[in-house]
Amino acid sequence: MQQIPYNEIVFHPLSSADPSGRLFWWEGRLYRAINADLASLYRWLFNEGIVQRLVNKGLLIETEVTSLRVDNYKMVLRHRELPFVSYPYEWCAAMLKDAAITVINTEIELAQHGLTLQDAHPWNVLFDGPKPLYVDFGSIVSAQPSALWPAHDEFCRFFVYPLYLMTKGYGRIARWLLHDYDHGVLKSDLIALTRKSSLGLMLRSMAKQCVPRPFRSELRKGLALVKSMLLPVTHSRLDFLQQVRREVEGIIIPSLKTEWSDYYDDSFPSFSPSDEWMAKHISVHQVLSDLRPGSVLDIGSNRGWYSQLAALQGSQVVAFDVDESCVTQLYRDTKEKSLPIIPLVMDFRNPSPGYGLCNKLLAPATERLKCDMVIALALVHHLVFKQHLNFDQITDGLSIFTKRRLLVEFIPHNDKYVREWWSEKFSWYVLDNFISALRKRFRDVKVLPSYPEPRVLLICEK
Repeated sequence: MQQIPYNEIVFHPLSSADPSGRLFWWEGRLYRAINADLASLYRWLFNEGIVQRLVNKGLLIETEVTSLRVDNYKMVLRHRELPFVSYPYEWCAAMLKDAAITVINTEIELAQHGLTLQDAHPWNVLFDGPKPLYVDFGSIVSAQPSALWPAHDEFCRFFVYPLYLMTKGYGRIARWLLHDYDHGVLKSDLIALTRKSSLGLMLRSMAKQCVPRPFRSELRKGLALVKSMLLPVTHSRLDFLQQVRREVEGIIIPSLKTEWSDYYDDSFPSFSPSDEWMAKHISVHQVLSDLRPGSVLDIGSNRGWYSQLAALQGSQVVAFDVDESCVTQLYRDTKEKSLPIIPLVMDFRNPSPGYGLCNKLLAPATERLKCDMVIALALVHHLVFKQHLNFDQITDGLSIFTKRRLLVEFIPHNDKYVREWWSEKFSWYVLDNFISALRKRFRDVKVLPSYPEPRVLLICEK
């Protein structure tokens, strides 16, 4: 049994308060050190084939027992590491719903073996392309016979209540409340925003005014009895969990109509070279084919034609856009085609920040989403004329996400879509100035054709 030197371990900051053990990296791989009180249970999970069944059903991250040792820990597991970490406030509603179903399905599988998840936090779920996986192995514990699911309240605050807000058109508010790592969306938040319980509040208010104080207690008991008669009867923990799953599955995510949701309706060509392809399609395809980047970030991805092209060329892809409708459509395409793409809702100007002391609890997007190649097409002119950024700000932002290469498009001021925005105060908006800004961050910049002329693509290398 090999002993891992303690000074070679890098502990994951999110696991600092984990009662089951610690998550850590060693020699480029991800491990979990398990405390003595859970080691025998986890060995039983592996010996009985429960872990493998969860993995085979696409619920749990691939995990194996190792022969490694770490001081003060009884057992060391190794997990498959996923290419990207994303957080629930970056997911579209459809992704949050799929993640919720993964959590409840995991809980239902565990319940059949007398086990439970001790917490239902969405940070315990990561996306492997379009597939949500439960990754917090240390959350699996023995269930108390009398408890339905102690983590149900947390499940509601971080999954069910945000989803209800999203169905009512409050997606932006729901995602901001999900930034609150400790609380999520409280039931009081849901009621305040949707007035879901306004009738109940009115009846309680009337009761306080009309019913004498000595009789209010009996009235509350009577109302509780009526409520229990109207609700479905839960006979067991498994019944309860299946009822929770039906509630989540029954949440209908409405289609959103936005300025950009129809952008590609008439121009979404095939992904194989054809007569439909313009110079821009050909240039991007050539770059991806020649350079074969292991990972690609598509900024301002819209419906994600170029994201899908990169994925089909073998890259692991993450894409983000401010338009949730476009992100949702890309997620549906990604699921349908089983492509290695994670689409996120995010603004290039305000990427998700870090949280916690020294930004160590939740890492910022600029760390989590760095890629071998960044693609930024039909984006720069929007950032200049609509968002009032200059070339240095834009190239700084693109560079921070870029490990090695950037493929960016420049649309000149005489382009038909830019001409109406241009004025003399934007006289600095010329290709030479943009290339000069790029050369401050990238050692090599080459110009490639785009479409329509005189648009150009620039491939830049650090």
